[in-house]
Amino acid sequence: MDEEHNEPQEGSRKNFIGIMFNCCNVYARIYKNKEGTAYVGRCPRCMRPVRIKIGDGGLNARFFSAQ
Repeated sequence: MDEEHNEPQEGSRKNFIGIMFNCCNVYARIYKNKEGTAYVGRCPRCMRPVRIKIGDGGLNARFFSAQ
């Protein structure tokens, strides 16, 4: 499994957040990294990377937009 593409294995459940990639006007899910410190992924069309840190005082939102 690629470190930047932490998609779940068949039959497993992983935490994700939804991202609207404005660069290509496409929605995708990104998943927690193995360390549990960030959600990481890429735009499925242009492969632009996105990384959202997990920390104290964060948000409870599950859907975001990436510029």
